[in-house]
Amino acid sequence: MKKYQLFASIVAVSLLTIGFGSFANASPTYHGYSGKVQIISDLETTDAVKETTGSAYNLVTYIQRGKLVSWVEKGTRNFTTKEMYAERTTVPMDYLGNASSLIGEKVHLNISTSIGTFESVDTAGTWTPN
Repeated sequence: MKKYQLFASIVAVSLLTIGFGSFANASPTYHGYSGKVQIISDLETTDAVKETTGSAYNLVTYIQRGKLVSWVEKGTRNFTTKEMYAERTTVPMDYLGNASSLIGEKVHLNISTSIGTFESVDTAGTWTPN
């Protein structure tokens, strides 16, 4: 009976280790950006590949002043909600429709000044399409 319990414990620990290892491999890849968001035009990052079915995140590490809006696009089509922010923060952006349909696709972060911001805004951070 003790041999069976020992075997069951080894199997349980092995399965947990495999499960946690798979979870660790699914961690998102973050991409840095910095620049000036003009009043009239957007700041767009370089393309990044969406790797999971999760939401996108914009980790804002610097914002000069004013308010900005960020969202994820593929080409010129919006694929996430637009989220506004005015300080250093983490901005989650939920995908519209089925996020799994974008796995393996190249997307980019788009940042724009929000309504009522009448000057260019310097910003920096990292983002992930997740």
